[in-house]
Amino acid sequence: MDRRTFVTTTGLGMGFAGCLTTARNESGGETEPSNETEPMDSENDSVTSSDAETDTDSSDQTVTTDETHRDVTFDSCERARVSGTFEAGDVAFANTGFYQDGLYGDTRLEDGVVFGEDVDAPFSGTVIFEIADGSHIRERDGEIIVAISDYGGDGTVISSLTTRQADYERVVPTHENPDTSDCLGDLTPDDHSDASG
Repeated sequence: MDRRTFVTTTGLGMGFAGCLTTARNESGGETEPSNETEPMDSENDSVTSSDAETDTDSSDQTVTTDETHRDVTFDSCERARVSGTFEAGDVAFANTGFYQDGLYGDTRLEDGVVFGEDVDAPFSGTVIFEIADGSHIRERDGEIIVAISDYGGDGTVISSLTTRQADYERVVPTHENPDTSDCLGDLTPDDHSDASG
């Protein structure tokens, strides 16, 4: 089967992807299209409210997930941490929201690591995500620091983390930053700041 893929992106941090399948047999004739899909791996697909505990006594938001034995903390709009033990194939990625020239954009799974590929596995310690001048990964004793580029001219915030393989495959966040709206609100350019009466 001849399978062609197309990807289209826009300059606003949004993308569209799809797949065109040409249904031709080996002799070049048309065949009926198939609607077959692969079954989803539902082993780790659901998280109930009893799976997580939230510590709200401090300004940091910490979520302990029993399912993966990892702690996720959003220290600020520009810094987040995930601590625990990571095996080969485990993931830790940050997703961002930003403003560029007054327009909103976001990134999904742009900044992070796949354990066993990008960094050594197994790893026990903390992965730190922070907005920085450039994008790079540094390893120290018990820490991996993922520097995230400041994508927006008007500012960038860490909106969520993706730390489960099933979520990584579906390109969805595992842990949302509970302060994302406030963080983005602080970045919104004031269109009336230059107006004088």
